[in-house]
Amino acid sequence: MAIFNKCHALFLGFLVFAIVGAAGYSINQGDYFQHQYTFIVVKSLLLFLSFGYAKWFDMISFGILSKKQLLLFIGTFLLTVLVNIGYHAFFSVSSGASAQHLEETSKGLPLSFIVSVTVLGPIQEELMFRGLLQGAIFENSWLGLVLTSSLFSFMHEPYDVPSFFYYLLGGLLLGFAYKKSQNLWVSTLVHMSYNSLPLLTYFIKIMKR
Repeated sequence: MAIFNKCHALFLGFLVFAIVGAAGYSINQGDYFQHQYTFIVVKSLLLFLSFGYAKWFDMISFGILSKKQLLLFIGTFLLTVLVNIGYHAFFSVSSGASAQHLEETSKGLPLSFIVSVTVLGPIQEELMFRGLLQGAIFENSWLGLVLTSSLFSFMHEPYDVPSFFYYLLGGLLLGFAYKKSQNLWVSTLVHMSYNSLPLLTYFIKIMKR
């Protein structure tokens, strides 16, 4: 039965990765200015159904944050910010959501891109990597945390060794947040907050012009 449950979770994780990703691309063909509201609604619905299905079969755990979990969220988020500052101080980053990349966007930022980066993307990744892989398949073990974080780094297509460890450390922090809290919302909120920083920086610079 345990093996069946793990295979079940693995299959769901593959579906979330394949179907949610494919659905988004089929709608806008990689252009966030096309069919923005359809993109947001369809991906939101698919993620809602995926979350509900995973929760129904007890693959994931989430709920309202306790005071301890809230402190864990704040502490983990601050650590991710420190990692980001330290990495940028020594290496250059080529990230689709980086502040530099956003500044070079001539047509502005479409709503679907903003929602995808700050909300839908983090929810999808946390469900896949922390909820299903680390939690349901590896039972929140330390080994599972490391393996899942390594896969998380590879999936972000690091372009050199330092960038691999940059994403790996981010994955480890998110995995640690889920392991200690047993609440998927903790790591998801950290992920959302972190992804929002480049956009916040971008909008602040736009307002100052």
